[in-house]
Amino acid sequence: MLVTDKNRPDKVKIRIPRPSSPSFATAHGPAQSSGKDQLSPEFSRLLFRLLAGIGLVLLVLSQLLHWRISQARAELERLTAVNADVRREHARLIAQRDELASKPRIAAAAAVRLGLQLPDKEQEHRLY
Repeated sequence: MLVTDKNRPDKVKIRIPRPSSPSFATAHGPAQSSGKDQLSPEFSRLLFRLLAGIGLVLLVLSQLLHWRISQARAELERLTAVNADVRREHARLIAQRDELASKPRIAAAAAVRLGLQLPDKEQEHRLY
């Protein structure tokens, strides 16, 4: 609805009428709710059971997830310990391999088992 200001004809005000609904508050105070706006006791019980069921399912799922995470954490700690043991064993075996493959040990074993000796400097001849 367009309304012009009587003092100023060039100014136009626009008024939008508000819907008259009992659910809106009026200038006299909040609107009174009718009996139709309230939930029935059966629906309230059904809603409560539904929300309680959803809450119970979420609780069970969160506990299952917590249990699975705890298992994974324990398995990770066990595998970390096994990995550390394997690394120590690997380092020990590398050191043992290096000791067994050393030149003095091979020369000593060849002298004992096969009767071989390393040549002296004057016995070595290089061909260029």
